[in-house]
Amino acid sequence: MPDNQSRDHLNVVRKITATLQGPVVAALAELVPEVRALPRRTALDTILDDVDLLNRCFMAFRTNTDQFRHLLVDRHKVTVEDADALLECGRSLDDVIAMVVRTAAKRHFRLRLDGSTKPRKRKAPNSRRGLFAKLRSLVTRHHPRTTSGPLTQGEILYNAFQEYLLHDWQVPIIPEYVQMNPGMVRRLGERLLEYRLPEDIRRLRSDPDNPPPPTPVVSDAQTSGFQVAPTAPAPLPVSVTGSERVSDGMARIEINRPSADKDERARLSEILTPDGKRLQAKAFANALLDPKVREVIPNAANAISVTGKLGIVSASVGKKLVGDLALRVDQLAVFLMSANAALGDENFEKAFGVPGRPEYVAKIVQRAQAANLGQASTNRQIADFITRLFAAAAQKTG
Repeated sequence: MPDNQSRDHLNVVRKITATLQGPVVAALAELVPEVRALPRRTALDTILDDVDLLNRCFMAFRTNTDQFRHLLVDRHKVTVEDADALLECGRSLDDVIAMVVRTAAKRHFRLRLDGSTKPRKRKAPNSRRGLFAKLRSLVTRHHPRTTSGPLTQGEILYNAFQEYLLHDWQVPIIPEYVQMNPGMVRRLGERLLEYRLPEDIRRLRSDPDNPPPPTPVVSDAQTSGFQVAPTAPAPLPVSVTGSERVSDGMARIEINRPSADKDERARLSEILTPDGKRLQAKAFANALLDPKVREVIPNAANAISVTGKLGIVSASVGKKLVGDLALRVDQLAVFLMSANAALGDENFEKAFGVPGRPEYVAKIVQRAQAANLGQASTNRQIADFITRLFAAAAQKTG
């Protein structure tokens, strides 16, 4: 690489590293409690060493992109709208994401296969050390080796994978990747990117000579850049598919309430993200400060966590609750967070997130309508209804 290109490359890496270690970590600290508890000097290293934490950070970014908009600008300080547009650093958001994913994967491969996230020491004159050097080699997909000696098992696997470590949706399946054979990775090539779920990778490993078809993914949720990559919904612990059985348990839930004097339902223009795909977490900030709301919301003391969970919810769910039940903003928060407490974070996202399970949510709304739940209900009534709804369904399904 000529000297001027080398200098440009180093400048790009310095900018990216400084941004990740500084303003990106600072923004994540406001959204992810675990990051807030980390020493700022070592926070990025810790995140890159923990694929679960890194995945939560990516999710926080995807659901709160407004808090990162000031960083998503080009060299003219104009906000970019496409993930493949060049940022001020000279690389695109897609490039930076790929760099982070490759770094996390390489560390995980080393830890699991070599016993340490640190590279094995080799003779390498004038080698640079530290996080900067590690990220430097990962800004581009191709980079020369600067060390001598045999490759470790982790490095061999990483070299097979590196061309195909590109997307943040791959972070949760890195622990599955590490169990793959490098030869199989090379044989699959770009087809590897068709397998987006952990169970898909496990099926690949079980029959490497006959790769099974990948699980279909909803295409309209596969957006570039600023959206969370979809995952196929797994079965929920509370069944709503057997309407006869479930309705028996729910029919007894009846709410006596006065009629509303005026329509105060949430305004969709205020609660949806600009792209119209999710609820806008910050739209619920004032409601979550209301003591009457906080007293009925599970885990209300952790306002950041609650806000983040609301930001996961798909726009279709918000439209359904506002359109069919005429819920106010505060009632939406109570309804959704009560459902989250009943289902747990993972299943809540699978049902209420993107792409979610619209038919599942529709059945819940039908039960709410049958129970006379609506805008005139108190927040306590809403929370109690959701709690009893899932408890009755769980009892019916054993």
